[in-house]
Amino acid sequence: MNPISSIEATINTSQKSILEFSPENKKYEIEVPEDCFGMLLRLKYEPEFYISIRADKDAGRFGFLDLDPNMGDYVAGGEIPYYEYYDGYIVRLDKRENCFDEDLEVNISIHASSWEHGEDHYDIHLVRKTNKKIRALFKEGNFFDSEFEINMPYELYVPTDYDPKKKYPLVIGLHGTGEIQEHVSAVLKKMQMATVWAEDSEAGHNQCIVLAPQCTIRYNDEDNWTSLNQFVNGHSNSPFWPMPQLKVLWRLLEQLQEEYSIDNKRMYLTGVSSGSFGVYVMAMEHPGAFAGLVIACGAANPERISELKGLPMWIFHADDDPLIVPSFTLEPTLAALEGAGIAYKLTRYPKGQVFWQSGHFCWEAMYKEKEMRDWLFEQKLPGAWEPAVETTASGTSKAAAADAASDAGKAAAGSTASKNDKAAAADAKTEKKEPVASKDHSMNAQTVDIAAKAISAAGGKDALKKTKH
Repeated sequence: MNPISSIEATINTSQKSILEFSPENKKYEIEVPEDCFGMLLRLKYEPEFYISIRADKDAGRFGFLDLDPNMGDYVAGGEIPYYEYYDGYIVRLDKRENCFDEDLEVNISIHASSWEHGEDHYDIHLVRKTNKKIRALFKEGNFFDSEFEINMPYELYVPTDYDPKKKYPLVIGLHGTGEIQEHVSAVLKKMQMATVWAEDSEAGHNQCIVLAPQCTIRYNDEDNWTSLNQFVNGHSNSPFWPMPQLKVLWRLLEQLQEEYSIDNKRMYLTGVSSGSFGVYVMAMEHPGAFAGLVIACGAANPERISELKGLPMWIFHADDDPLIVPSFTLEPTLAALEGAGIAYKLTRYPKGQVFWQSGHFCWEAMYKEKEMRDWLFEQKLPGAWEPAVETTASGTSKAAAADAASDAGKAAAGSTASKNDKAAAADAKTEKKEPVASKDHSMNAQTVDIAAKAISAAGGKDALKKTKH
């Protein structure tokens, strides 16, 4: 009798098992990417056997040196619990700062025992690569804005074969709330928001410059790219007000355009979590500046949605995101886009597919999508754009939003977003296309191109909660 007849090992970025199991093979080698912080083990075994799974490495959180099991940290040698929701065991992988200096190696033991039938044992040797070679290509900088007295650290990648005679696309990545009080290098260690573009570029594919700025605290711990944190804490009537950090980012961008040969027709924005709120607002504040958006678990201001007309975007969200809850954030955003006749691409990850630390972390899967990355680099502005001009299409200067109304029963994270006294750009009529039929995307996520009809949705403040990434 083989007590265990099947072992499947999956990670956020692969629904196909990364382990080829055979009952006769007792030892396995697995390699996972640098932003993998958990592996889900699903077993099939005879019911009379007791299963015990353990790992020989601690697993803590980024930003915390000490372990706290009450916060979900794992202590080496402890028995790994079974998660009924995922129908499996989650092997947690360390994400404290010092674990990124070298490859992480973890030995996992799977033990099956029965008083009547004996026991069986399997070992998995897991290696998580650090990708230090790509991280080393980024140079840390700091931009100081005297008006707001804000220091903005940033990580910047420039191709090793950079030629000032060529024009390079620029990818700007906005991190989430979890990275605000950490060292700027966290955006390179914990996620592939910046490094994945550099890795492609160094391979000679989609060559570009990559900017990963950090939204630091200037005023208080509610600082973010937008007023999202203020809204969550009841200190703002909207999560969509731009904060000074976005203005400083724009000035940093203008400086980089003077220093490097950047293709102004191919500047792209991407963001995760609260960074995605910032992506939407940045694009609205500077219409005609960006050629494409890639967004993970965010929300846009329905009152200003028309300012995104003609801007290609690909939206990613997990159906079971517990922090940026889709019914309060994604759905109202889609309703507004569709009501304005704005086309977009959408990838929705089904419940349970992105499992660690939760469905909120769907960007791990998103940035692995080569199709998405290639799509973004196909986007290009149709005409010339002058970065120094900060006016609307009608020529009037941009003003701060002057009036806002909020209602927890209304769309986009429970707020009626701000009205803006900016003169609207002339609305070119957008040809409506029939929605493209849904198709299976990688990892069983559903991806569709949509220029569809308006739908109704409602939201509330409870959807928007801060998280430590």
